[in-house]
Amino acid sequence: MKESVKRLTTGFIFMVVLILVLCLNNAIVDSVFVLLLSIMGVYEYNKCFKAKGYNPISIVGYISCFGILLLGADIDVLTKINIIAISIPILLTIMFSYIVIKKLKVNIIDLVITFFSIIYVPFLFSFIKLLFLMPHGRIFVILAFASSISTDTFAYEIGSRFGKHKLSEFVSPKKSIEGSIAGIIGSTIICSIVAIITNTYFDTNFNIILIAIMGFVLSIVGQIGDLAASSIKRFCGVKDFSNIMPGHGGILDRFDSVMFIAPILYSFIYIFSLI
Repeated sequence: MKESVKRLTTGFIFMVVLILVLCLNNAIVDSVFVLLLSIMGVYEYNKCFKAKGYNPISIVGYISCFGILLLGADIDVLTKINIIAISIPILLTIMFSYIVIKKLKVNIIDLVITFFSIIYVPFLFSFIKLLFLMPHGRIFVILAFASSISTDTFAYEIGSRFGKHKLSEFVSPKKSIEGSIAGIIGSTIICSIVAIITNTYFDTNFNIILIAIMGFVLSIVGQIGDLAASSIKRFCGVKDFSNIMPGHGGILDRFDSVMFIAPILYSFIYIFSLI
């Protein structure tokens, strides 16, 4: 019972923060929100691998997080691309220099883990910022979180009651095929409802069938993100990435599905011309 109260309380606090960010409608607030998520995510990722005995170069991961601020900067696209192109060899130079400075206490495996942290955390989180920057961006961010939360909720409620067939026994033994299917159905329904509401009360004209298909696909992608995070934790031998969100675990525990949903949603919007 106490765990349920913790989970509900933490979930409520996060929803208040998210609603506040959405309502403020401020580019700086959006950037800081995603930046903080990325920094905390990198911290949890590094902590997880350090528990396994590896030595990721934390400073490189933290520096890469600030690239999110570049997305909202008032400069042309070519300049942004040039900055990124210059940054990659600089980060690689820093990482290999670190091996020399540390006298091989940090090795090539640590470098690979570090480089993957950039892709897995700030790069994936950056798509939330890119969604914010789009026309109707706040609605798309709501859709991303709606898909994630509805998938988790429906999967848990149905899976815990009727789940009999394991979805991925070795990666996440508690997840069931029944729960997974329920999550997909839940995401499809909730995303459709969000689209109907925005079409009715806001200046949107979404194709409801297309949004329903999107909700279906995003749920599957989100569950893959969930399993990806579970595979990292299982490899490192930890239950949660951290306990910063009581009842949920860490930032990466809570956002593991959104991190995968955001880039696919971003691509979906352009492929099917939703803006």
